[in-house]
Amino acid sequence: MSDAKTVFKDCDVDGDGYISTVELKTALTDLAIIPTENLIQEIMNHYDEDANGKLDFEEFEKLVIDLKTFGEADPEEVLEMFNTIDQDKSGYIDEDELRQVMTEHFDTNDDKTIKAMVKMADKNGDGKISISEFIAIMLSLNK
Repeated sequence: MSDAKTVFKDCDVDGDGYISTVELKTALTDLAIIPTENLIQEIMNHYDEDANGKLDFEEFEKLVIDLKTFGEADPEEVLEMFNTIDQDKSGYIDEDELRQVMTEHFDTNDDKTIKAMVKMADKNGDGKISISEFIAIMLSLNK
């Protein structure tokens, strides 16, 4: 059984097939992450794709995969930064969103630079930056 399945099964205390916010706190603790209220809210905002207030296994598994990628980064800060840049809340950062951030914070919106940044971060070639791709870039910057 995978780590995600084991943690999901262990944390789904009521056995309803979903992880509630209360159960999520337990799951995060099991994954050695401090479950602050802000982090719980950011996770639900990002991973609760059907907005039902709880995570099914597929949503939870995406969270576990991304959390494993965090490594030494502060998950709360990285999620907050990603969600700030992801203006349309699509779960991805596209060129327009990156251009807006670069214009606001770095006074540049050079199309070549923006395209190069997306290409550098976009490991699967879909033309946008996922949370896991964003985390990988953030971790590489902190080395």
